[in-house]
Amino acid sequence: MARERDGWEWVDGAPRWAPTVSLQIAEILGGLYGHEYDERRAELEDLVRAVYRDAAEKLYGESERSDLDLGQSIGFQKAADLIFPNYPEESDSE
Repeated sequence: MARERDGWEWVDGAPRWAPTVSLQIAEILGGLYGHEYDERRAELEDLVRAVYRDAAEKLYGESERSDLDLGQSIGFQKAADLIFPNYPEESDSE
């Protein structure tokens, strides 16, 4: 089983459903075609982008805690940059 291939992974000797974003989107969009497919896909991509942005903002917030040393703070910022590397302007959305 490979999470990237079929959505399943092994945890403590048992299978667990843990799909990637693309696999889950494909699962949701199964059976949709044409305009309905395109519209739903755009909605799901907006949702994924919002989740990534929220996660990055939480990490940036954690990086500003006063009890962290510089290395820890930079670590939070780098993690946030990996999750959501460029914060697009609102005009970037289609």
